[in-house]
Amino acid sequence: MISPPGGQRGSEAELTITGNRLADARGLLFYAPGIDVTSVQPSGDGMLKARVRIAPDCALGRHELRLWTATGLSGVMLFQVGPYPNVAEAKPDNIPARAQRVAMNSTVNGVIHDDEIAYFAVDAKRGQRLTAEVEGMRLGLTMFDPWLAILTEKGRQLAYNDDNSLLLQDPLASIIVPEDGAYLIAVRDSTWGGGGKCLFRLHVGAFPQPLVAYPLGGQAGEEIAFRLIGDPAGVIDKVVRLPAQPSEAFPLFADQYGLTAPAGNVVRVSPFPNVLEVYPNNDIAHATVADKPLPLAFNGVIVDKGASGYFKFNAKKGDLLDVSVYARRLRSALDSVLTIHDEKGKQLASNDDSAGPDSYLRFKVPADGGYYLSVRDQLGRAGPNFPYRVEVTPVHPGIELAIPELVKDTQERQSIVVPRGNRYATVFRVRRGDFDAPFTLDASGLPPGVTFTAGAPEGDVVPVVFEAAPEAADASALCSFGAQGGSVRGRYVQTVDLVRGVPNNSVYLSTSVDKLAVAVADAAPFKLAVSQAKLGIPQNCAMDLKIVAMRDPGFNAPITVSLLNNPPGLGSQATVTIPAGAGEATLPINVNGNAGLHAWKVAVIGSADTGKGAVWVASPFVDVEIEKSPVTASIEKANTEQGRPVTVICDLTQNAPFEGKAKVELFGLPNKAVAPPCEITSADHEVRFNVTTDPTTPAGRHKDLFCRITFERDGAKIVETTAQGGLLRIDKPTEVAAK
Repeated sequence: MISPPGGQRGSEAELTITGNRLADARGLLFYAPGIDVTSVQPSGDGMLKARVRIAPDCALGRHELRLWTATGLSGVMLFQVGPYPNVAEAKPDNIPARAQRVAMNSTVNGVIHDDEIAYFAVDAKRGQRLTAEVEGMRLGLTMFDPWLAILTEKGRQLAYNDDNSLLLQDPLASIIVPEDGAYLIAVRDSTWGGGGKCLFRLHVGAFPQPLVAYPLGGQAGEEIAFRLIGDPAGVIDKVVRLPAQPSEAFPLFADQYGLTAPAGNVVRVSPFPNVLEVYPNNDIAHATVADKPLPLAFNGVIVDKGASGYFKFNAKKGDLLDVSVYARRLRSALDSVLTIHDEKGKQLASNDDSAGPDSYLRFKVPADGGYYLSVRDQLGRAGPNFPYRVEVTPVHPGIELAIPELVKDTQERQSIVVPRGNRYATVFRVRRGDFDAPFTLDASGLPPGVTFTAGAPEGDVVPVVFEAAPEAADASALCSFGAQGGSVRGRYVQTVDLVRGVPNNSVYLSTSVDKLAVAVADAAPFKLAVSQAKLGIPQNCAMDLKIVAMRDPGFNAPITVSLLNNPPGLGSQATVTIPAGAGEATLPINVNGNAGLHAWKVAVIGSADTGKGAVWVASPFVDVEIEKSPVTASIEKANTEQGRPVTVICDLTQNAPFEGKAKVELFGLPNKAVAPPCEITSADHEVRFNVTTDPTTPAGRHKDLFCRITFERDGAKIVETTAQGGLLRIDKPTEVAAK
């Protein structure tokens, strides 16, 4: 946890970071520029002090970061940057008479304890705007849902807020001051909870804070005139040249009279132009007509209750279009319903909530001509804070990479920590969008001495082994990691769920980063290897993979190992343990009968407690080739009587030669029926089992017979299961039946 959880741009701040295993801290990694770390000083295993310098032009708002230590990387944490001077909360401030006096246009860093209300007093002038905004949930620390109110000095409530469309679970209240005097700001948890992690940042002042922008986006590189809506002092006009590169969520910070809003209004930056509604456009007859070809972004506001906004565009037969509404995602109050109509008004497609509260559909154009799209609020609501943006684009292929979550934890093992002179491995999940071509992985900005090797894609995952050279120095980096397939470029993205709560462990706050965090850690006291550098495993077969641990002298802790990945058709035991002090273990693996004949790269990963938490290492890749079964078999039907012997014949089909002899065993026999094992060579075409039965062997049709064939290859045993479903009928003796 970082305290204070934010600071003013253009200033320096001293941060206290608490957690586990911080004694070997090396530094902080910020994902965006603008914050320089000037010192990091551990003050015990559970705490450190860090000083940061925030640049005058540092971006306002949320900044993601990680803590880097000699043994690893922390999960993603948040640090907020605001425009105003910061002060610390001075307790006790839990009754109005003890309210902490603060200056207008300042930020208070504080904490809410159980059942506590924190009070702050500020002087304001008649006609002045007074805005109070709390960062609580947005700090990403815990399930803290703050509430605030603006009161007169005598306690009369003028405004209050819990949740709102802009800040979601964080509150915002703003008034025009009725008369000169002191005003109180009250902050508490909305459920009267609290605790040591319920930190908050209260921004209070005369600054503007609109709720939403119109239009909700624009074309990259273009100068766009925005109207910022929802501030009590009225609409704020702002002309902005958008960045040259597209952005899913670009923040617009309102400014007025030299004061800047602490929270930005969110807009899209797209690579195609806008179409703005010409009001009224509430029916097809008055639809706003696009004067440009697709792709386009249609922008409007639902200002009349029960109304819809209509736009007309042209498309060609066979075009496949993605039609996406952006409203709630960009902090509009609209809960959209999207509909596509033909020129006669007939409904062709419709959607309500495919993108959360926003709408999305894929539309295949049935004929050349004009089409209409319409947008309305699902409950018929309306107002100036109900803008929307509909992007109509041809379907484009895309790739995105992510490390799969472990046990529904978006932080666990999501960074790459490579012990010096050792390896670390992970798999990347490939999210394909209308893309099925081959691709390769690449990286830039890896720490010096770190390299990686990627295996072939296995369905939707790619295994990757990272290696740090023995001479690699302590280092960490946020790297660009991506995939290239022809002209399609894909990027790595990590979505981090920071706050979850009721009901159903719902996500209340998440963030995403597009850089892969990689660090060189202290050398681990063990390495792993697979004894075979290359092995073939036939279909329908199982074998034990021998895993070797090379330990440093004195390191005897048990090591838990598993396969990094199971390629299609290959299965394995989840984990095995190399016992304390031991040097090897075997991991059972198997290949099913339908597995494709393919060569895969497989690695083993393992972890052990070295006294500084779990340390993970990996083996080099091993080439595993899935082969055709050397022998397949079928069992001929056989029958006998209780207590009598019988020969069960198993027909063999030789698919590939094998050396020496193989042992064949018959399984699935009923109780007290036995058959000695047999031996075969690659020249045999049948095997005969001499089965003996007992007078008490159960009579009936026994149809679960199968064969197990054990081969020796390069010192390893390969066990094949075949001939499933063999039938042996056992009757009662004839003389017994006659009675």
